[in-house]
Parts: sequence; structure tokens; C-alpha cells
Amino acid sequence: MPTLWLQKSRWIILILLYFETHVHADHLTGAKIIKNAFPSAKTAIGFNVTAVQTQFSRLFNLSNFRTDGSQFNKLIKHGESFNIGNLPFKAIHSPGHTPACMVYVIGDAVFTGDTIFMPDFGTARCDFPGGSADVLYQSIRNLFELPDEYRVFVGHDYGTEKRGLHGSLQWGKKKRITHI
Repeated sequence: MPTLWLQKSRWIILILLYFETHVHADHLTGAKIIKNAFPSAKTAIGFNVTAVQTQFSRLFNLSNFRTDGSQFNKLIKHGESFNIGNLPFKAIHSPGHTPACMVYVIGDAVFTGDTIFMPDFGTARCDFPGGSADVLYQSIRNLFELPDEYRVFVGHDYGTEKRGLHGSLQWGKKKRITHI
């Protein structure tokens, strides 16, 4: 079983399942790095990664590249749910940035990947193959249906002079993103 001992903090890190929110041309996957550090860790990604793989296989003429998602141990479907220990896990398909984007809700924590950024920065770009601003807008509207008290961890936070870096937010009753 893979572990990493950090002496200063006295924590043992154990990675059993690694979830990716999406892949695209500028970062295809970080799974290999995780697998090298934790060989028995399993990798999981949204089911529609096959669409992204097919698009980039054609675009870059990768005739020997498998486009069936088999590079990952698990393809997660929209609405799939299970427990991670005592915490409920739910997957939400959130296409728009890419066709394969997924949001993961673990307990009261929402991991959005590039579906949304901090409210004053908006969303990710939608000009990758298969991306769509209209589809992303609907994905974000769907996320706004989550409970107000949920904590939201965004894929990117570039900070501002006024608020600095946070990386997470709590929507509360004022669910909004300035730039959509």
C-alpha cells in the first residue's frame, strides 16, 4: 500500500484513488506522476474523456493512440455516487470547457476543476475542440443548484490586489460569477 511519510508534519499520505476533473492539450494528465509516486493508486476521470482523446488523436494525427479511456482505471459517469470512508461522493458532468469536465462533490466540498474560477475571474476558456460557452453556462447554472453552505474549491485562483489568493469560496445565497 503506497504511503509517503512527511516527518515535519507527521502525516502519512495515502493515495488510493486519484480523480482528474478534465484533460486537454496543455495538460493531458497528471496521472503518470501520481502513479510513479504511488504505484497502486487508481486513476479516475470523467467518462467523456474518450471524446477529448478522439478529438486530439485526429488533430495531432496520433494513429496509435487509444481513445477508449483505457489509460485510466475508472471512467466516472454523471451522477455516479459512492462513499469515500464516511464521506459521500457524487460526480457531476460539467462540459463546456471540454466535453469531459467533471465536478466532484465530496461531503460538503465541491471540486470544480476548470468549470469555474473565483467569482471575480469567471470561468475557463471554451475555445478548445469540443468546448462551448453555451454548454459551460448551463453546467454552471446546474452547479448553482447545490446547497448554499457547500464549500467550493476552484481549479484556478489568480488573486487580485484587493482579495489576494483564496482558492476556495462559499457561495451562500449570492451565487454569482461576475463574468458570465
